[in-house]
Amino acid sequence: MTCRPDLRFFWLVGAAASLSAAAAAVPADDPVAKAVQALERRDGIAAEVAGKQALDRGTPRSEVAALIGEGELLQGDLGDAREWLGPGEFSPATRERGFHALGRLEMEEGNLSAAAQAFDRALEGSGGSAELWVDIGRFRYSAGQHHLAVEAAARAVAIGPEDPRALEFQAQLARDAQGVRAALPFFERALEKAPNDIGLLGEYAATLGEAGRHRDMLRVARRMVELDPRHPRGYFLQAVLAARAGRDDLARRLLDRTDGTYDEDASGLLLSGVIELRTGNPALAVERFDELARRQPDNVSAQLLLGRALLADGEANEVVGRFKAAADRPDASPYLLALVGRAYEQMDRRQEAAGYLDRAARAGTTAIEVLPSGEEWGAAGAATAVTVLRQALEQGQAAEARSLAAQLAADYPDSIDVEILVGDVALLTGDPASALASYGRAASVRRDFSLVERMAAAQQRLGHQGEAVALVARYLEQNPRSIPAAAGLGRMLAQRGDWRRARLLLGHATALAGGDAGLLADLADAELAVGDEAAATRAARRAYSLQRANGRIAATLARVLEVGGSEREARSLLAKADGLSASPALAAR
Repeated sequence: MTCRPDLRFFWLVGAAASLSAAAAAVPADDPVAKAVQALERRDGIAAEVAGKQALDRGTPRSEVAALIGEGELLQGDLGDAREWLGPGEFSPATRERGFHALGRLEMEEGNLSAAAQAFDRALEGSGGSAELWVDIGRFRYSAGQHHLAVEAAARAVAIGPEDPRALEFQAQLARDAQGVRAALPFFERALEKAPNDIGLLGEYAATLGEAGRHRDMLRVARRMVELDPRHPRGYFLQAVLAARAGRDDLARRLLDRTDGTYDEDASGLLLSGVIELRTGNPALAVERFDELARRQPDNVSAQLLLGRALLADGEANEVVGRFKAAADRPDASPYLLALVGRAYEQMDRRQEAAGYLDRAARAGTTAIEVLPSGEEWGAAGAATAVTVLRQALEQGQAAEARSLAAQLAADYPDSIDVEILVGDVALLTGDPASALASYGRAASVRRDFSLVERMAAAQQRLGHQGEAVALVARYLEQNPRSIPAAAGLGRMLAQRGDWRRARLLLGHATALAGGDAGLLADLADAELAVGDEAAATRAARRAYSLQRANGRIAATLARVLEVGGSEREARSLLAKADGLSASPALAAR
C-alpha cells in the first residue's frame, strides 16, 4: 500500500509496561502530570479532564493549552482543539508539544501552508523529537516533497532508533520503495517495543497479507481482537483474508462485526462491493462501487469495478454510456477495452465488441502507460503540465517537451511524480538512459509496478533484455501477490522461450486474478508449449467462455484444439478468429 497520510496512525500508544511504570511515578495531586501521562497513552478524554482540573486550580492557561488541545485532537474534536492550539500561546516547557499538535490539526483540516509553519515553530530552539519528525515526514510526503519525507524519516530513526512511530514510518516507506517483504522487519522491531499497539499490529497484519503470509496475518488479526474485542480493524482484516480465500459468507459475517465502522470508508465499500458481486448481488455491488467512485472520482480501479458490476447486473448500455469515450482514447487500458467490448457483446453487437476486445488483446502484452493524467500525481499544476507535454510530443516538438520537463524538475526538485514525468519525456524522445536515471531516483522512494514497467522498457530499449527481466523478477519477489508483475514476467519469459517458468508464473497470475480471459489464453499457450494438452484445453475453453468475440482468444482455442485432434472445431474457430482480426500473443510457433 502506498504510504499516504493517515492521522489515525500518528497518535497510537507505546508499550503498556512503560505506561504502568509512569503511572506509579505520577503524584496523585498533580493534574498537569496526569494530563501528560494520559497523552502518552493517547487517552484524549483523560488528558482534557486533567488539564482543565489544573486550570481550575490556577495553573496558567499557557501551561495547559497544549495538553488540553492535544487531548481534544485525539478525540477528533477539531473545533475545540483549535480554541486551545490556534492562538499558539504555550509555555516554554510545552511549546514543542503545542506547535506539534497544531501542525497535526492543520494537516487534518488540509491547511498545508499553516501546517508547515506550525511544524517549523515546533522545531525552534530544539532538534525535535522522533514523533515530531515522523509527522513532519508524513506532512512532506502529502505535500509532494517525497525525498524530503525520506530524510525526515531517517532523522526520526536517528533520534529515536527504538521509537515505535519512527520504525512504523520507516516500515511504510520501505514498503513503498522496496516491497512488502522488506517492510516486515521494521514492523517487527517496532512491535518489540510496543507489542500491544493495535495500530502497529494492524499495519503489520495487512503487510503480512500482501506478502502472502496469510496464516501469520490471521494470527496477528486475532491477537488484535484479544487485546480489544471492540476494536473493528481486527475483524476487518480477517474479513479481507476470508474474501481472498473465496469464503465470502465468512467475510460478510466478519465485516458485520465491525458494527458499521467501515460502511462509509473506501476500503469497506471496496470489500463490501466485491463480496456482493461474487455472491450474486450485482445491484448491491453497483451501489457500493458507485458510492466509492463518487468519493474518489480519480480512482480508476473503483470506476472499473463499477463497470464490472454494471455489466454483471445486465446494464450494458450504462457501461457503454459511461466508459466508451475513455475506451476510444489511444491510451485506454486493456481492462477498460475488455469491459466495453464485453458490454457490446452483451448487447449482441459483436462486430463492435470485436474491435475493443482485439485492441485489449494487443494492449495487454505490449503497452505501458506513460505521461499519466495530471490527477494521478501530486505536484501543483500537474494537469496543465501533462496536457502541454502531450501536445508538444504529438506535434513532434521533442526539444520543447524536454525543456518543459527540465523546468518542472527545477520547480519541484523533491517530487518523485515530477521525476517520473521527466523520465517519461526522455523515454518518448529517444533517451532511455536519461529516462532510467529519472525513474531510478523516483524508485528510491516509491517503486510501484507501473514504474518498474517503465524501467524495464528503458532497459529493453538500451538492449539490456536480461536486466529488464531481472527488474520485474525482483519486484515480484518482494510483492508476490502482484498480478501485473506475475503476468508481465511470465510473458517476458515466454517471449524468451522459457516456457516452463512462464507457465508457473502465468498460472500464479491467473489464480490471483480469477476470470481474466487474456491471462487464461496466455496460460493456455504456455501449457501447450510444455506439452500439457489437457491443461491447455481447459484454460483455452475457459478464456473463450469469457470472451467469445475476442479474435485472439478464439485463435488460441483453435490452435489448442488442432493439436488435440479436434480439427473440425479448430477450423471453425480459426475462421471466426480471422473474421475478428485475431492477434496472437504468446503462441509458440
